[in-house]
Amino acid sequence: MSSPLASAYLRLIQTIHRLESQGPFQRLDAESVRLLEIITVAHVEGQPMTVSAAMKLSAIASPASIHRKLELLRIANLITHQFNDGNRRTKYLAPTPLTLKHYDLLSAEMLSIKAND
Repeated sequence: MSSPLASAYLRLIQTIHRLESQGPFQRLDAESVRLLEIITVAHVEGQPMTVSAAMKLSAIASPASIHRKLELLRIANLITHQFNDGNRRTKYLAPTPLTLKHYDLLSAEMLSIKAND
C-alpha cells in the first residue's frame, strides 16, 4: 500500500495524462510539453521568454528541435508571439488563453485531490 502523499501524486499524474490526451495536447511530445511549461511559468512570473532565450534551452533539445517545437506549439494555438514596447525585433513567447485554461484545470484538479485526502 502506498502512502497518502504518493497516492495523491499518482492521482495527479493520472489526471495530467488524461487532460493531455485530449485536444491539441495529444499531439505533443514530452519535450514540447516541458517547453510549454517553461514558457508559461516565465509569462506568469512577469518575465516573458524571448524566442532567443528559448532556443538556448539545451537541456530540452537542440536549437533546431526547439524551433520546430515552438512552431508546433504556435500552430496548435498553445503559444503566441508578442512584441513589447514597440520593439519589433524581439519576439516574446506567451501562452494562449487555451494554454492558461489547461493549467487552470490542472490546478483545480490538484486542489480537488488535496481536498479529498
